[in-house]
Amino acid sequence: MFQILHRDGLSRIGELEIKNKKITTPVLLPVLHPFKVEPWISLIKQLKLGGVITNSYILKKGGFSEGNDIHDLLNFQGIVMTDSGTFQEHMYGELNEGNKEMIKFQLGVNSDIITIRDVFSEMDHSKEKIERDILENYRRGHEAVSEIGGYIALPVQGGVHADLRRKSAELMRSLEGEYYPVGGIVPLMERYMYSLVAEAVMYTKMSLKNSSVIHAFGAGHPMFFPLLFLMGVDVIDSSAYVKYARDDRILTETGTLDLGSVSDELPPSPYFDKYNKREIESLDRDERATVIGMHNLYVSVKEIERIRREIRDENMWNYAEYKAHSHPLLLEAYRKILEFHEYMEKFEPWSRQSPVFYEGNETLLRPDVRRFISKAATGPSGIRVDKKPYSYYSESPAEYVQTQFGNISMYLDETYPVAQSLFPGEYFDGSWDIEKFERAEWKDYLFNKVDYIFNYQFGKPLYSILNRGQVDILRSKNTGKIRTIFYGGEQILSLRATDGLFSLNMGGAKLLHKNFPYPAHRVVVDSETSDFIREGKNIFAKFVDDADPSIRPHDEVIVVDRDDNFISYGRALLNRDEM
Repeated sequence: MFQILHRDGLSRIGELEIKNKKITTPVLLPVLHPFKVEPWISLIKQLKLGGVITNSYILKKGGFSEGNDIHDLLNFQGIVMTDSGTFQEHMYGELNEGNKEMIKFQLGVNSDIITIRDVFSEMDHSKEKIERDILENYRRGHEAVSEIGGYIALPVQGGVHADLRRKSAELMRSLEGEYYPVGGIVPLMERYMYSLVAEAVMYTKMSLKNSSVIHAFGAGHPMFFPLLFLMGVDVIDSSAYVKYARDDRILTETGTLDLGSVSDELPPSPYFDKYNKREIESLDRDERATVIGMHNLYVSVKEIERIRREIRDENMWNYAEYKAHSHPLLLEAYRKILEFHEYMEKFEPWSRQSPVFYEGNETLLRPDVRRFISKAATGPSGIRVDKKPYSYYSESPAEYVQTQFGNISMYLDETYPVAQSLFPGEYFDGSWDIEKFERAEWKDYLFNKVDYIFNYQFGKPLYSILNRGQVDILRSKNTGKIRTIFYGGEQILSLRATDGLFSLNMGGAKLLHKNFPYPAHRVVVDSETSDFIREGKNIFAKFVDDADPSIRPHDEVIVVDRDDNFISYGRALLNRDEM
């Protein structure tokens, strides 16, 4: 079972539970040789990793038999995933063992995640052959699910062909699994063809259920991790930490260093602290590979931990874009991801905890920024104001202001991302004249601002449904900023200082229900859960019957039953498709 705990766009932190064992995603599964587990298994435990992956083909060829437990062999009681030999076939040629035989073997050694014996899509294969192989993989997946059982990984192949990636994903999705590796990307990774990897991941992601666990097979270089998880990947595996070390190559979060070409200063790492470059070079080959390999795994795990923090802080776009500028081919891949903005927009909230940091032209092409520009930043030429919030530094109210996003209404000067962004040359004074808002023209401006933001957020001017004369505004005594909206003495809305958007109160929620036709702003639940919801409990997706297709994560929503009777209100964690 997979549960989303935190999310930032497509990026997410989740909990994957298999056989009463849990791991937190995003997660790295180190690849282990089943008969050469030390010193790696000790390091894996030290780094508190919850899962590993090993190869069932090597196990079987090495004499490990069914009835024995792979966890005991590896001296590891966390989640163990087994590959089926597909990559060995890619490397060394056709193998004798069939799909059913390898799946039964994995089941027999108590593997937690069992992988079907899929056919690998090579880069030089014809499109016709890849299509035949996709159908064969579907047959093997069906065989595994219907005849054998277990927690099955159903790899999606398709080479570099977008239509075949989608076809493979749709076929595998029909088997109603949960765990879907993106296969066939290792040769692309090895050639730094990150843009093609991004395409493969995105077309796979788009074609599967949003609740599916996505595993990028063999995508083990930490420099690519931010972009992978930006696309909604949950799991990666890595043998790169060992493979690179054997060739004296050192992994970093921004690239690869060759030991022979680095200066005397090695990258910061607890595994390099007791050595200088000459001392490492003087070690025998195996010992040197072990030291470098320990560093490589350490830096990979630390990058995963950093990415989890960025997701929690809703800063993943800033981080991924910043890292993309560390290598031209990463930037190419990032630009490719941005081409999928229409799909990604559905998962983008209207605001985030983190501001928008301008890193380059690509910043304005992020899906949430593009949405804002198309919705609110195409007005006629406005005035120039040097400081934010614009209205606090403007001599008089103006209709439009020139900004880096385009010409926007001054009424949105405190709304995300206008105030919550930083571009080169922008500075914040931190002090302003709030007395001017007592003047008639500025009081009128504040009332118009409430109306405009409500229309921007909910899709209808506030004063088209309420009598403006009965609306009152409560402002902060310290800053002069709008805080609470009352109608006829009843509190209906609160303007959040963090993003300049409204939160609903009970009065505001009922206002939406009365004045917006079904299904606008609604989450529809079974009437049997009404009492549970009225107590203020969270609504799990399984209780949702339907929802407004325009709902985005963190939107203010109202909860109704199937007959559109009002039940409650709150903020959505998911969009309609995810619900």
